[in-house]
Order: sequence, then structure tokens, then C-alpha cells
Amino acid sequence: MRRAIVVGAGVGGLTAAMRLAHEGFEVELYERQSGPGGRCGQVALGPYRFDLGPTILLMPHVLEQTFASVGRRLSDVLTLHRCDPHYRVHWRDGARLTVQRDPAAMRAGLERLEPGAYERYRAFLESGRRRHDAAFAHFITRHFDSVLDFVAPRRVPPLIESGALGTLAPHVARFFATPHLRQAFSFQTMYLGLSPAAAPSVFSLLPYTEAEHGIWFPEGGLHAVALALERAAREEGVDLHYGTPVRRIVVENDTAAGVELADGSVRRADAVVCNADYAWACRNLLPEPLASRRAARLERRKHTASGLVLHLGLEKRVEGLLHHNVFFGADFEGSFDDIFARGRLPADPSFYVCAPSRTSAGFAPSGHDALYVLVPAPAHDGRIDWRAEAPRVREQVLSRLADEGYGDLAPAVVAENTVSPDRWASELNLEHGSNFGLAQSLFQLGPFRPKVTDADVDGLFWCGASIQPGTGVPTVMLSAGFAVEKVLERSRQAVAA
Repeated sequence: MRRAIVVGAGVGGLTAAMRLAHEGFEVELYERQSGPGGRCGQVALGPYRFDLGPTILLMPHVLEQTFASVGRRLSDVLTLHRCDPHYRVHWRDGARLTVQRDPAAMRAGLERLEPGAYERYRAFLESGRRRHDAAFAHFITRHFDSVLDFVAPRRVPPLIESGALGTLAPHVARFFATPHLRQAFSFQTMYLGLSPAAAPSVFSLLPYTEAEHGIWFPEGGLHAVALALERAAREEGVDLHYGTPVRRIVVENDTAAGVELADGSVRRADAVVCNADYAWACRNLLPEPLASRRAARLERRKHTASGLVLHLGLEKRVEGLLHHNVFFGADFEGSFDDIFARGRLPADPSFYVCAPSRTSAGFAPSGHDALYVLVPAPAHDGRIDWRAEAPRVREQVLSRLADEGYGDLAPAVVAENTVSPDRWASELNLEHGSNFGLAQSLFQLGPFRPKVTDADVDGLFWCGASIQPGTGVPTVMLSAGFAVEKVLERSRQAVAA
């Protein structure tokens, strides 16, 4: 049992393939796109380069551990830059807050918005540290095969300490009185496609992680992570096949036997690891009637929001922008209700702007800029005509940037690309165009989230944003590690038998 097939060359698939090959498996990886990365892909528009999806890297120690598992040092395969300041937050009333490492600067910025806030900020971070330590040690780095293991008596104290049973927004309100600071230290759940009002308070660990461990950016962008994994996978002997879609996972006697490719050929293996979007793959790659049963169950699950991404190549440099910049609309809470409850775009959208040339070379020619804009948007359900809405939102973004003093950028745009929720759905096979997969609400965390082992098909394993432990580049790497451990365990059992 030493042949494995991996479906999908996202971060999870590349990690799984690399690690299985290092363990002595013959590994073939199949990917429908022309190159690696999946959501961590790259868009090239002439001399301008853009990350396709993620632009923020947290928890670099997970990357260190991942590459160490195949005998490599992170510093030998990637160059990471720490972003400081972390980001600047802009409000409609003209208020701003630059979140940064320097204690004196943070104190001054916080006290301008809310007298006495700096000490409460320190208490908030300490609370986040306790949640981080409890969650990371007992839940994030563990795979749960059953709910009973999750709620075992020995886990109840860290479960309570992690904040998984509470909600983020009221937790943040315990520390800050003004809407400005409550928003500044809860919006991070949008990294996960969640509203702060619905997110478990465990995610207060995100501002703590930013402050304590830093926000990082790889030289070359987040796509560089995928390229580093691909290089290591090739060096370990993985046979990579790009532009080669998988039509279905071959199941014989309730056991995964390989995959059928789009050309009708069948590649057989002892184990299949699927890194395609979980909901999409269940509906499209599993055999009937299992596919229909699984799809029906998944329709009852909550998915994350989507996002409208604008890639803008400018023949000028935008003065004043940091690497990471956040702009809140006039109605912060109402905008989340629009996106998650009403399925519509807010009248005055919040958005995020990444200007990677502040940190890394190669994104734009000298004196130019390559701006990445992310506008949180409803999951794709066909109700929004993105051909009409995307240009309108683009104008809103450019108008807001002008209002904030960054100038009239429209005449300087010489290259652009738009990735709307319908494109996420059709081009990357993301169910509902949900960039972050299944939501990480209370009853979709831990054992309530899909396991890496398939419940119905022996020898089929999963990894990715919708699988335990959850969404995000480091956590997807962890899910791939869980899957590899289960493959190895099954292989050992077969040898022993």
C-alpha cells in the first residue's frame, strides 16, 4: 500500500504529496489548473503581479514545522518579511488607527480614539493569549475522530478557556467602549469569511497572534508558499500533472481505488487524498448515490462569505498606503447583516487594500503599484449580476480612496482583473464561490467539521479549508498533515495484517 494519488495542487494537496513522497510513497498529483497554488495562485497582467487569494500569513511556525517534516529549513525555501506597521484602519468619520508593534505609537493611537484604551488593549491581548494557548495546544493541532473525544472531561477546561463557547463581538465589547476599537479588534474574522457577531470568541486569538507573532509576507507573495511546496514535492519525487482534471474518484467495494481522468483513463492507487473544495468534490467526484446523499447533507451546512477581488495595475505609486490597509463602510454591523443574512452587497462596502510593493519586489515596475482590493461579498447564489455590480463597486472603491486622500487613481489604472464570486465558483470549483469553505461557527469547529478520513469510503482522505482544523494557509497545512498521518496509519495496519 505505497501508491497515492493527490487531487488538487493547492497548499493542502502540495503539502500532502510532498510529505507522502518523503515517507516513501509513489505519489501522483493531478490538477485542472495550469500551475500550482489553487487559491494561492498568481495573476500576471503584463509587468504587474498579484496574489490571487490570500495576502496575509500568520503562524509562520506551522510552515517551519511543515518543511522540517521533510528535512528542510523554512529559511532555505522561503524569505519571510514581517509587516510593521501591521495595517492602518480607516473610518468614514475620518478617524484612523495604525496597528503596529511600537508600544508608544500604539498607546498614542488608541488613546486618541478612547482614553484609557491602551491598558484595556493589553488586557485584551492577554485574554487572546490564553485563548490562543488553549486552542492551539488542545484543538487546532489535533484531529478529532469523534465528538466524545472533543468533549471528554479532560478537554472541558481548555474548551472553556479557548472561548469556543462564546461569541466574539460581546467579548471584544468587554474591553473597548467605542465602536471604533470594537471594530478594529473584531474585523479579523473576515480572514475566515465570518461575521464578528457570529464568530466564536476563540478568534480573539487572531489580534493576539498578529501582535505577538506578527503578520508576515513571503518574498514574491503568498504564491511563493505554493511554489516552495511544489519545488520540495518535485525533489521528493512527486509526479505532478497540471492541466489534467479528475473526472471522478474510483470507488470499488466501498474503497478508493484511484481516479478517472477527464480523458477517461484510470490511474489506480492504494490511497487518494482530495484537496479539491470539499463540498464541490463530494457532489462532483464521488459516485452515486453517495454524491447525492453527501450533497444534501452539505446543503444544511453554513458556508463562508465570498469576496470581490480587484487587481489594479497603476502607472504611479500611491503615496501613503501601507502594505495592508482596511476601510470600513459607514454601517459596520449592518454591512455584515447585508452579506450574511440578506445576501446582498452593502450600500457602502468595507474593503481591504494590499500594496505588496511596500514589502516585496517584483509586483510592479519601479514607480508603479500593483494594488489588490478585497471587498467582502455574499456567497454566490445567482441573485447578483456581477457583470453590473463589479464595475459599480470598483467605482465606490476608487471614490473612497480619493476621499481618504490617496488621490484620483482611475486615470492611472493601466491593467486590471476582477475575480467575482461567480468566477470563484466556476474557475476554482468553490461551492457557492465561498473563498474560505465551510464556516467556522461553533457547530462547525473541531469534530463538527469534516474529518480527514472519509466516513463512507475506505482509503479516501481529505484536506483543505473545509476540513479540520479549518481555513487559512497554516491550518490547511495542518489538515494535510492530519491526512498524511491517517494514510500512514492505514498503511501500517495493512502491513501488520
